[in-house]
Amino acid sequence: MTVRPVVENYRLAGTPVHVPDWQVQRLFNQYRLLLLLALGVVFYLSEDQLTLGTRNGLLFELAHLAYVVTTLGFVLLTRLQRPSITTQFFLQNYLDILLVSMLMYASGGIQSGLGPLLLINLSLFSQVSSVRHALLFAAIATIALIVEELLSNMMLGRQAANYEATAVLGSLLFAIAWVMTVPVRHVMDRQLVNSTRSRIVLDVEQIAHLNEEIIRELDSGVIVIDKAGNVQLINDTARGLLAVEFMSMPVHLRNMCRELMESMNDSARSPTHETRPFTVAQTGQAVLPQYIPLSRGGMLIKLDDHTHIRQQFQQLKLASLGRISASIANEIRNPLGAISHAVQLIEESPELTDKDAALLQVAKRHTQRINRIIEDVLQLSNRQQVSTAQVRIDELIMLFAQRFLAENELSEEQLKVVSEPCSALVDAGHLDQVLWNLCTNAQLHNDTSPVDIEITCWQSDRGSTIIDVVDNGRGISDMDRENLFEPFYSTHHAGTGLGLFIIRELCELNQAGIESLPCDTGAHFRITLSLAQDMAA
Repeated sequence: MTVRPVVENYRLAGTPVHVPDWQVQRLFNQYRLLLLLALGVVFYLSEDQLTLGTRNGLLFELAHLAYVVTTLGFVLLTRLQRPSITTQFFLQNYLDILLVSMLMYASGGIQSGLGPLLLINLSLFSQVSSVRHALLFAAIATIALIVEELLSNMMLGRQAANYEATAVLGSLLFAIAWVMTVPVRHVMDRQLVNSTRSRIVLDVEQIAHLNEEIIRELDSGVIVIDKAGNVQLINDTARGLLAVEFMSMPVHLRNMCRELMESMNDSARSPTHETRPFTVAQTGQAVLPQYIPLSRGGMLIKLDDHTHIRQQFQQLKLASLGRISASIANEIRNPLGAISHAVQLIEESPELTDKDAALLQVAKRHTQRINRIIEDVLQLSNRQQVSTAQVRIDELIMLFAQRFLAENELSEEQLKVVSEPCSALVDAGHLDQVLWNLCTNAQLHNDTSPVDIEITCWQSDRGSTIIDVVDNGRGISDMDRENLFEPFYSTHHAGTGLGLFIIRELCELNQAGIESLPCDTGAHFRITLSLAQDMAA
């Protein structure tokens, strides 16, 4: 927003000082040329005129010619903008007073009627000059009038001079200089200030409205609080994150969201400490705050959905794994196959001792482990697109249980299925892989003792299909549960740390949720399949 006022500078006392510019100088030159053209037409073309040059025609012609030449000269200098505008402006006004006084003397003095020309010039000059300069030029013009009348008295006698009219014209010059620079300018400046203020207020209102629209459309929540902790501004995203859609403002932050208030106080007590997400009690949603102090007190609070941030972070991890999967397949898998083949050939040797056979078993076991890591990484990076369909979950679980028991040579007591008729919109292949990984993990982490697994399928009050996978193994500690789904995090010496990470990624592809629930004995995983309307949204 740019406002260009007429008032350019200000005195320390607050009085505005008007200064000329090149546009004003060009307008003055145009006025002088029109005036000189009118005087020339009347003097040279009108035979009946009895005013111009009646006292001294030659002097009038010389003064008129000098006036034309100087004006044309200043037109050229104005175009060149040399010398400075201030120098040209004051010099030309000095010449105006001198040449107009000469024209007056040649035309009969004060009685010629050319005196108002000085009034016009002075009134125009006063619009773009200070009070001091206007009164100075009024004094110079008055002195010029007195000198002109004194010359008339000396050269032509007492009857040629009119001191009373000279005094009146001089008084008018001072009056014009004062009126045009003080009262008139005061009124103009006040109107200008009011107009500018109105435009500024309008622009500020428009900018404020635009800022509100921008803040309202931000993906992040924005809250502005004052020094007392009262919420002055909140956008729709922040209202949704804090579940205060219908709360009227202003309101104290403590009354709006106690968890956010406590988080802000913790951040204020330890500014160098990393800000942690907090959970909104009404919705159970994790929100990550960012506190930005304002220069005049108060606080700007930026809120983000921590779950969404974690999803983006996991996607970055997944993209990184995808970039290295090709090199892993080419650089590791082929040499690993050669090593495994060599181990098999050595095992077939009849001269193999028991000690060497034990060492070969160690090598074979670790090559299988490396191969399993490679397969998990390749499986993670080469996932197919989701192909969802309405699936009978209870039937899918029964088919999975039969196949898992057969392939792992387990008894029916080791894998039980308790299900009620349920259906959901899901990729059947992905769900089968999730169940396979969960059951395989249960066996892997309890390899020293047999483990029983129970899969339960039921429907919640909301209509979602829930699958519980529970085993009676050694369980999961609370510390491990926090990082359980992170890539390459494993609690078993033979684990790859990618099984549960792949499970969560597959669930997210199907807009399903998976969590590890506390359990007295063993591990308890719960899969919540989304409703069809949730997936459509």
